[in-house]
Amino acid sequence: MAIVEIVEVADISDDALTRRETVLANGLRIVTEHVPTVRSVALGIWVKTGSRYEPADISGISHFLEHMAFKGTESRDKFEIALALESVGGMVNAMTSKDYTCFYARFLEEHLEIAVSLLTDILLKPTFPMEEMERERFVVLDELRDAQDIPDEVVFDAFESRIFPDSGLGRPVIGFEETIKNFTKGTLDDYRRTHYHPENMVVTASGYVDHDELVALFSHYFVDGTERLTNHFIDQLHPMTPGEAIETRPIQQSHVITGRRIFSLSDEKRWPLGVLNALLSGGMSSRLFQNIREAHGVAYAIYSFANLYRDTGVFGVYLATDPKNRNRALELIQNEFNKLAEAPVAEQELERVKAQYKSGIVMSEESMERRMFRLGRQLIYFDRTMDIDEYLGKIEAVNSADVQSLAQELFIPDMFFTMILEPANR
Repeated sequence: MAIVEIVEVADISDDALTRRETVLANGLRIVTEHVPTVRSVALGIWVKTGSRYEPADISGISHFLEHMAFKGTESRDKFEIALALESVGGMVNAMTSKDYTCFYARFLEEHLEIAVSLLTDILLKPTFPMEEMERERFVVLDELRDAQDIPDEVVFDAFESRIFPDSGLGRPVIGFEETIKNFTKGTLDDYRRTHYHPENMVVTASGYVDHDELVALFSHYFVDGTERLTNHFIDQLHPMTPGEAIETRPIQQSHVITGRRIFSLSDEKRWPLGVLNALLSGGMSSRLFQNIREAHGVAYAIYSFANLYRDTGVFGVYLATDPKNRNRALELIQNEFNKLAEAPVAEQELERVKAQYKSGIVMSEESMERRMFRLGRQLIYFDRTMDIDEYLGKIEAVNSADVQSLAQELFIPDMFFTMILEPANR
């Protein structure tokens, strides 16, 4: 058994749960939330790499590696990987984003060792069999082509490529057909050795989990003797050009996104942004739904969004509408922007929206998987965890002046870019 010194332990406790943190001597950081009212566990291993970390010529490698990790290890074939947790009623999965990759599992608390053994195996000892690579290449290409048949995904990809030109943020996580076809076993091995090492990972677990047991298991199973490469790719941001672009497809409706680049996730303005976004698009009572769909009937699907990253962000509004209503819908969206910039939000509406926003956060805490994801994202982006009361306090502190000031800063038409996907036969 490998013996790894525990070099840091911290406890954060309240009446409902105990949160503990340990950093192993190899640099692996482990954070747990023990929730005594459940009997299951959500466990994730987070790798601080995603599509932003990929040079353009290997775009999509993070996502492809995530797929291939499940296709065989030094001790398990792909069926044994699939069966390991499913045979005891659990599940294992993974996801890739712009900034991180997460391998995670859900299971009953008595199967903790099975989960740790499985996740560490697929992360540290994948073999990337050649025959499986060729098979999975076609699977991922099918996934890519499926997305190209979905108009809202096509318009989002086109929008992001203009908002973040020549950047990993502007490229789809899945990559491109030409890059996917060129991946080799050597490409995967090099990328894993560059990014998949303990100092570049965090472990989070929520549920009925014993912290000391989890630390002991990772001390035993997480032994990585791979010599690491050091050529970390640093993504560069380039200026965007406001304006408008139109592409056509054989579709029935116009799919439109109008938006702009904004501040990063570390900016304290993210709290009024969350409230502003909820005002516009927080539910059936939101302004976009009521004033554009309900009052004018020019769009069935419409919502605002805010995606924030470690060094930048993007805000926008998406809608799908009949082509003849497209310009009218954009005018109505601008009207809603102007209202928020020109007049303070009434206190009653603000309190209602904040209550809705906060309740969504509180209710999400009932899911162990969401709790585990929240911990992981906090560690990836902020290098710390945040109690739910701190979240709620930040939202409660937002006032009408904060929202109006942010609206005045953001809603400048000359700073917006509008991407339109139109029917080809219009």
